[in-house]
Amino acid sequence: MQRSLAFLFSPQFIKFCVVGGLGLLTDQTIFFLISRAVDPASVFVNFIWVVGYAVAVLQNYLINHYWTFKVQTQDTHASGSGFFAFFLISLTALVPRFLAYKAVLLVLGAAPLTLNLANLCGIAAGTVVNFFGSKFLVFRKKA
Repeated sequence: MQRSLAFLFSPQFIKFCVVGGLGLLTDQTIFFLISRAVDPASVFVNFIWVVGYAVAVLQNYLINHYWTFKVQTQDTHASGSGFFAFFLISLTALVPRFLAYKAVLLVLGAAPLTLNLANLCGIAAGTVVNFFGSKFLVFRKKA
């Protein structure tokens, strides 16, 4: 168990989490700015989160390509196909995030503090899936 969790302390995983934090800030900032410009009664209010999410995923792809996984990608440039693969991994990581979120709520109930704990557990589950998908599928060293 101890050895299997060692990746949590690797410089690459820490960088990946820093990039994810920057993505969160970008996503939320764009959401905040657009939400101030859109009429709350508009149908568009239901979709403004998509813009921030998409920009954050693009930003995360580029930073991960040129910083987090620099050793694996030093001989390649960022590409549309790489971004598409990264985006698919990001979408796939929403599944364990949702499942962990729901599992915590099922076990502990839906109280205000529990909702936050469930969200954090979901983020952790999604981050691990996103990291391994990125490391071994998107940014793997090309032969």
